[in-house]
Order: sequence, then structure tokens, then C-alpha cells
Amino acid sequence: MVVRILLLLVLFFLTSYNLGLNDIWQPNEAFYAETAREILEKGNPLELTYNYEPRLEKPPLTYWLTALSYSLWGIGEWQTRIVPLLSAVGTALLLIFYGRAVVGSLSVGLLSALIFLSSLQVFSLARYDAPEMPLTFFLTGAFVFLHLYDQRNSLLYLFLSGLFLSLALLTKGIPFVVPYLGTYLFYLLLRLWLFEEGNLREVVKKFSFTAAVTFVASLPILGWYLYCYLHYGELFLKVFYSEVIHRAINPNKGWNLFFYPVVILWAFLPFSPIFYYSLAGFLLRIGENRNYLFAFSQFFTFLAVFTVAKGKIPVYILPAFPFMAFLTARLLDKRHRALEFLNTLSPLLMTVATFAVVYLLGLPLDAGLILILLLSIALWFALKGWDITRTAVTVVPFLYLMTFQVLPFVEGYRPYREVLTSLKREFPDKKLVTDGVFYKNFPFYWRGKVYTQRGLSRFKPEDVLLFSTKPLEGWKVVREVELYTGSESRFVRFLKDIKEHKRFKKFYFLVRD
Repeated sequence: MVVRILLLLVLFFLTSYNLGLNDIWQPNEAFYAETAREILEKGNPLELTYNYEPRLEKPPLTYWLTALSYSLWGIGEWQTRIVPLLSAVGTALLLIFYGRAVVGSLSVGLLSALIFLSSLQVFSLARYDAPEMPLTFFLTGAFVFLHLYDQRNSLLYLFLSGLFLSLALLTKGIPFVVPYLGTYLFYLLLRLWLFEEGNLREVVKKFSFTAAVTFVASLPILGWYLYCYLHYGELFLKVFYSEVIHRAINPNKGWNLFFYPVVILWAFLPFSPIFYYSLAGFLLRIGENRNYLFAFSQFFTFLAVFTVAKGKIPVYILPAFPFMAFLTARLLDKRHRALEFLNTLSPLLMTVATFAVVYLLGLPLDAGLILILLLSIALWFALKGWDITRTAVTVVPFLYLMTFQVLPFVEGYRPYREVLTSLKREFPDKKLVTDGVFYKNFPFYWRGKVYTQRGLSRFKPEDVLLFSTKPLEGWKVVREVELYTGSESRFVRFLKDIKEHKRFKKFYFLVRD
């Protein structure tokens, strides 16, 4: 247990260290950072705008929490990302509580938290302001307390579950009622079928009462939708259809049953092979693992719902990760030979990944990385062959490499803050106008509206600072900069493009000569 606690502290340090090092990532993180900044600037949390235009694509809670962070600690990069970081930590704490409450084992809870925080997708999204990590925290709380309500028949737990669900819906929207109620109905039916607990009438009664509580929990998000409709009218309806309905039923996208099982293979590393092994064992001996039936129901429901939905993005499966971690942690103290093999496979995978990144980017093997590798190898050998804590050890060198070398390295190719803030100081009264290319994080660093090409006709030329793809006659170049033209959200491709110097282009900031 001491080793797991120490590893949890190490993972927290690696995830949180230098949180504000990187400029706001573009395009997606910029939407949340700038919208929150504009909330603070205008003093109106009900008016969500990005670049001073209505921002209706997502419900308000992520923006509100980021704006709260700004009001407490100022506007900046680490203040932008403190919300997802605390959400990841909060999810880990809920897992520790869940393990103690459901299976009576603090060790299972600690191991679940360790597995969750060590997964690669959790590490990346804990350092990136977006709704996914707060959503995962709130949904985990909703499911944990729903399970405890079912076990102990306490209305307090159902109230807490409804409260967490309400916050989850304010984070990502009304569709998450479906996996919430779907999980509980599937769980009740599985118990009835497998263990003959209760009867169909009791299932209907329990589910109906929970559905009524769910409706009450949905009132805040329904109230938000009503406000947006009354305030924005048809614009809101168009955005809602595009973001919610069309994504789910998009007829132009076909079925892909294996999309999320493949995503899990890389996103849940280093534990994905062990998770699939644990899942197979659970299904073969489901009668012996009834304490894990709810966790399985949550995972299966999320997998089914988002497999059926036509719109597929890797981060959509993230809310299943806490319960996948819990299912994996059931292997605690299981002395299986297969676990010895899988615990050997994981260090090979993570070592290959570590050195592949070093080679790809031409990074030096610094003393810190070598020391971390040696310590991890020593600890790995010190633990029992079947102890899956060994697998958590293997991810530490890779996360160290990301935190201390890769993320600082990529900043050399992302001069947004330095360029925009220096130009704002030099030309505080000019209007920034983009000629054809719009970088989503420009408004955040410009601390004001960034105009598109049409702005050239709205302002006098001498009042404009022009961002252009080429020098123009009659305009003076005041800054030349090379920027990445792809999406930084596709981080692996971004790293590859840095290495090959692809999708980089020179741009020019111009003033009237």
C-alpha cells in the first residue's frame, strides 16, 4: 500500500508540474480559455462569447469553473488548466472512496486511483482545459453514489448522485442522461437475471424512482437551454442540432464497432492489456465478482451508447475509465501467470514508447530520465511478478519524459504568447485583423477582439495591425513568425510534423507604411 501511495504522489507531481508552461493549445483549448476570460471581462456569466461572438456549442459549467479560477488566481495558462487537473484528482479520490465503500478494501480503491491516473489519456486531458475531465469527475460521482444508493437504500446517496449528475449535464449536455439511466437499468436487469435478486416489478419501481430523480437533476440544464433559446432563438436551435442531434445520427458516417475498443488499447495504456484480461476473467466468473457488476454495467453501457452514436471522438470514452480502472483493480493479489506475462509486456511497451519519442524528436538522454528509468526498473523487480502495481511503475519514465522534455521542447514551435503580448504592448490601440488565417488562441493573448478579413473595410488602414500570409505593398512588416497550420490537438501528428517540419508556414504582422 505504501508503494501505491508513493506512486500516486509521483503521478500527481508529473501531471501537475509546470502546468502553465505551454501556451494555450489551439484550436480547442482556446475556446474555453477565451470564453472564460470574456465572462470575467464583461461580468456576465450568462452571456457566453468567444471572440465576442455567441458561444453556444457547449453548456456553461466548464467556462464558469475556468472563469472562477481566473477570478481567484488571475488569468494565465496554469489557471486555465487547474480545473481539469483538480477534476482528475477528484476522480481518483472518488475511486479510493468507492473501493472502500463497495468492496471494503482501501487497497482496491488506491489501486483503482493509481490505474486511472497512470493512463495516457488521463495524463494529457488533466493538463488541457476542456469539458472531458470535469465531466468524468461529475459522472464518476453520479455513478458511485447511485451504486451506493442501490446497495444501502439511502436517499442521501441518491441526492448526491443527482447533484453530481446535474453538474455533469451542465458540463456536457442532456445526452448523458442516456448512459446514466442505461447503466442503472442494465445493472438491475443483470442482477435479476444472474442472481435472481428481486423481481421485474421491483426493477421497474426502482428504475422509475431513479428516473424521476434524474428528471429533477436535469432541470438546471433544461433551464439553460430555455434561456439560450429565449436569448438567441434560431441560432441556438441550429447549434444544438449540429452539436447534439446531428453528431449522434449523422447519416454520412458509417458504423465502426471496433473504434472504441481500439482507442482503449492506446488511451488506457499502460493498463489496457491487463484491463482486457480482467474483463475476460470477470465475464467468465461473473458470479464470483458481483461487487464489480455495477462497474461492468457502466463500462458496457458507455461502450454501447457511443458505439451506436455516429459521431466518434477518442475522448468520448473517458468517463468509462474510472470504472475500467476499478474492474482492473479487482486483480489485486491475484496470482495469475498471465499477469506475470502482462506485467512484463507493459515495461516493454512503455520503454519502446519512451525511446521512440526520444529518437523521433532528437531529445538528449538527460541524467534525470536515466535516473528515473533505473529507479523504475529497480522498483519493478522489487515487486511481485503478479502484482499489477508493477505496470504503474513502467509509465513513470514516459510521463517524466513528457513533462520535463517533450512539452518544453514543443514550446519552441509555439510562440503565440510571446508574439501577441509583445505586439499588444507595442500597438495597444490598433485593431488586430487576420487576412485569411484565424488562430483560435489569438483573442486570448491579444486580450480583445480579433477581426477577420472584413475588418479591413471597417477600420482606417492606419488603425489596423494586419496578420497576413505574405508581405503586402504599402504595409510595413513589424513581425515575422513561423506557425503550425495543423491542429495541435492531434499531438502525435504535431510531434511528427515538428520533426519533419511539415505544416509550418511563415506569417507576417503588418502596419500601414
